Amino acid sequence: MTQRIEQQLRDAFAAGAELVRAETLRPSGQVPRPEARPRLRGPLVLAPLTAALAVVAVSLTVVAGLGSPATTVGGAPPPPPFLLTAGEDGLSIHDTVNGEITELVATPPTPKGITRSTPGGYVIAGTGEGTTFYVAQSVTEPETMVSTTRFSRLRVDDRGKTTEIAPDVIPPVTGAAVTSLAVTQDGARLAYGFHGEMCTGSAPCPGDRLAVVDLIVGKTRSWSAEDSESIESLSWAADARTLAFVAGAEVRVLDTAAAGDTLTGSRVIVRGVESPVGAAISPDGRTIAVGGPFSPPDGEAPQRFSIEEYAVADGARTRTLFSAENAARTVARWTLIRYDATGRHLLIMGNMYPLSRWEDGQVTVLVRPEAGGAHSPAPDSPDASPQEMLAAW
Repeated sequence: MTQRIEQQLRDAFAAGAELVRAETLRPSGQVPRPEARPRLRGPLVLAPLTAALAVVAVSLTVVAGLGSPATTVGGAPPPPPFLLTAGEDGLSIHDTVNGEITELVATPPTPKGITRSTPGGYVIAGTGEGTTFYVAQSVTEPETMVSTTRFSRLRVDDRGKTTEIAPDVIPPVTGAAVTSLAVTQDGARLAYGFHGEMCTGSAPCPGDRLAVVDLIVGKTRSWSAEDSESIESLSWAADARTLAFVAGAEVRVLDTAAAGDTLTGSRVIVRGVESPVGAAISPDGRTIAVGGPFSPPDGEAPQRFSIEEYAVADGARTRTLFSAENAARTVARWTLIRYDATGRHLLIMGNMYPLSRWEDGQVTVLVRPEAGGAHSPAPDSPDASPQEMLAAW
């Protein structure tokens, strides 16, 4: 307890004591019996004590608040407490305030084989609350080149330590590697995209497929993409019905309750994006944040790449959420964009920008590339060499 709070308590009790003097007290013989006591007398006598107790309550609230702030500056909700990252060295839980690792996750062993396309063969997703995560790991058998993907669920406690690692929460997917993963905020529906069948010769390669699993009843529904289309950057709106994704060079939304088994029924929001690209629908389903490619040089002006917001209703660009300078003067893109459950915070990362937390236009770098590399940035610079990492919260 601080000296300031102690002084407030002394002042409050002193004020109460001053009201109780000899002249204000009746002789014991004149004290009215309980049934005759004026009803308003109680509140008047208790007023000093109530004031003092109020100071105690406020003081305790202040003291408690010093240890665990409930909101960020300006009254905005705090970010999720933890995030999960996947890299070549495995899975890690991080604190979202400072990026520090709270635990290195030991997942169940996977069959021997080849992991490719994603760091460690992992694709990850979270409910947006920073406590429940899903992990898909794909392993390719070297001789047949057939991939098998297994799905696990992780839960963490208030210290950022895993309390559950549940393997095979849905049956393994065999035949092709999973490319993207998303789970609804209530944890009831899991969506994933996976490559189509391998193809040879001059025939067009089949496009990716999109699957949605109802984790409560175990029912799966799937949609097929057009030839050669890849499915990336899956994200759910809070209604657990609207699913956003990138297919080829378009950002689209799909009503997963509508009829049909192809993605031709999805609606295009943004055209002409350069794959791979990060994109995410906001929890309220009204807007989509899309990572933009680098801007062409304008004379001597530095190149920049940005995160733009688009309205789902008509595809109109509404604002620029954030932009960064491309100091490397090469193709730079945002490869990861993920909203939290409140829609007030984003996880962002680019091939030239480290994993960071965004809120209200401000960015906090959470995980920087290891120092000492050939392309390592300066310690005080957010610019980064390409990172083999995925993240979710």
